[in-house]
Order: sequence, then structure tokens, then C-alpha cells
Amino acid sequence: DEIVALLNDYFEMMVEVLFQYNGTLDKYVGDEVMALFGVPIENPDAAAAAVLCAVEMQRALVEFNQTREADGQPAVHAGIGVNTGEVVYGAIGSSKAIQYTVIGDAVNTASRLCSLAKPNEVICSETTMALVKGLVTAVELPKVRVKGKQGELTTFSITGLVDGSKPPELIQERTHPS
Repeated sequence: DEIVALLNDYFEMMVEVLFQYNGTLDKYVGDEVMALFGVPIENPDAAAAAVLCAVEMQRALVEFNQTREADGQPAVHAGIGVNTGEVVYGAIGSSKAIQYTVIGDAVNTASRLCSLAKPNEVICSETTMALVKGLVTAVELPKVRVKGKQGELTTFSITGLVDGSKPPELIQERTHPS
């Protein structure tokens, strides 16, 4: 019951932030929120919306944890991965169960980035970073190999916003993947 209540509170907060940035909730995968930007309604600023949403999610999580800790409950931490690329989207499934979703290499890469992200960290791909360079500050991470990709990926850990603000607990200084 406690875990269900925690997840419901967590998802409520995350989805509220997602909708503020015009994201689409794709699905919940365990304790993960899979979010989409730029589909089904095209948005030329989808990458920026996704990264700014991720940063705001980390800010909201800080406030969420302050409330939890004041109630004597442990903090919750999440890592977020953001990737930009072409996807196939639509109603996918069988005649018995169908859902709107996205598939493709860009989706798989985003999932791998999420797995790489440390608690309180937002990691983005090189393709995303190229589109948000003027909005955020970031540290380039050492190249990494991930399942399903040939060669190594260049990734970035978001450290703040170009306006100089640094979201609380967004990132511990990071120079290498774990």
C-alpha cells in the first residue's frame, strides 16, 4: 500500500510538470514515466521542451522530497534520459490490446540514457544537445557503449540553465559514467 501511494504521488507530480511543457504521457514502466514531445502534434521546439521539462522535474522532485523527509519518509531520486530523433508512432498492439506509443532507435536510445543517468541527473544525447545548446549548460561525458548501438555515444549531463540558475540537486559534478 505504501509503495502504491508513493508511486501515485510521484506520478501525479511528474505528469503535472510534463503537461506544463506540453509533453505527452506515453506510459508508466514500473517507476518510470515515458514521455513524448513533438508527437502526435509536431513541435519544432520539442527538444527544448523535453530538456526544460526534465530539469523542472528534477526541481519538483526536490520539493517532493522535502515534504517526504518532513513526514519522516525517505527521499526519492530519479535519473532522466532525453534523446531526439525520428520515431514511428501510432496505435500499436494486437486486436485484443492496443495503445498509442512510439517505437524506433531514438526511443531505445532514450531508454539507455535513462539507465545511465545517476540520481538527480538529466542526461541527453548529442542530437538533443545540438538543439538546446543555447538554453542549458552541460558537461560532456566520456563516450559510452550501450546495448543495441554500434559505436560509442556522446552524451551530456545537464548542469544548469544558460541564465545562470542551477536547479537544486540537479547534478553532482560528474566526469565519467558509472
